[in-house]
Amino acid sequence: MHEGVIVKSLFDIAEKSRREACLQEIKTVKVVIGKFHQIVEEVLRMYFDLMKKDLPGFEKAVLEIEERELKIKCKKCQEVILLKEADFSCPSCRSIDIEVIQGNELYIESLKGKQKNKLM
Repeated sequence: MHEGVIVKSLFDIAEKSRREACLQEIKTVKVVIGKFHQIVEEVLRMYFDLMKKDLPGFEKAVLEIEERELKIKCKKCQEVILLKEADFSCPSCRSIDIEVIQGNELYIESLKGKQKNKLM
């Protein structure tokens, strides 16, 4: 399952961001995931909850997921289509010359956390 590798990469990026922002504790990690990636949300959450236990500052973190629908644009007839099934052809003209314009996202949108106490 590729969800474990994805969560590991998300934590690598989030840890770097946590250090740069001087955050002591991360409360929320919000990710945007396009349906093109075919990620199983329950499995992603399971890996997140397992891995966060071993990462200082992430033990209490909650994963928020925003899923993006898969949209394509036909290069032949210019129609924009929201795909419900994995049929990568234009339903209007049946062309397979298409471009994915939404649904291929996979990134951390935001981290929310607690700032480190700064002593002077």
